[in-house]
Amino acid sequence: MSTVTLAMALLMGVAGSLHCAGMCGPIMLVIPFQALSGFSKWIGISLYHLGRISVYAVLGLVLHSFTSLFQPQWQQYISVALGGLLLITGMLSFFSTRFKVALPWTSFITKQLGRFMGSPSLPGLFVTGVLNGLLPCGLVYMALSMSVTADSALQSMALMFAFGLGTTPMLLVLTMLKVRLAHLLPAFRKAVPVVVFCFGILLLLRGLNLGIPYLSPEVTMQQHMPEAACCHKPH
Repeated sequence: MSTVTLAMALLMGVAGSLHCAGMCGPIMLVIPFQALSGFSKWIGISLYHLGRISVYAVLGLVLHSFTSLFQPQWQQYISVALGGLLLITGMLSFFSTRFKVALPWTSFITKQLGRFMGSPSLPGLFVTGVLNGLLPCGLVYMALSMSVTADSALQSMALMFAFGLGTTPMLLVLTMLKVRLAHLLPAFRKAVPVVVFCFGILLLLRGLNLGIPYLSPEVTMQQHMPEAACCHKPH
């Protein structure tokens, strides 16, 4: 895995951070970081994001462990299906603010999140980050679709960790300037359907295996492992 690939994952997180602000912004405003002071506050913020990003990395590890069981074509079909689902979700969310995506475990995670979110303790903030990382997120699924083409499970984890780091600056800004930026959250949330729609298109293109560098890399199976020509067209 090249530095360029890690940079792509990082930039994907940065580019999608507007989506994070819209979806996770309200959570960031409620978490009682202000109950801590000085160095403890920064430790609490760091533990929260470490918990969230670690979940992304573990998801990358788990998903990559199954790649040897599937043909590259299957991954393409899943990517196309997820892309189509995100397109539909983006359109429905745009026309109806009441439309929400809920997976079978969403209700349980939400209840547990509400339980730990008000805790100003350092362990509580870490668990809050872990639970937040488990909430449904099209942006995370987009990153996971890229991570499964990594050469190893550890590289898949590294890609997801880099992606998570890319989403962090925007959330840090919301944390530090939440009083001044709270009024912007409705605007961020209005932009979420557009972001979801765009990432749906990207997932769809990625699954079509068009051989377009970075955007729709050609995925083949080499020694029972998926390999993507993501950085250049094969000669």
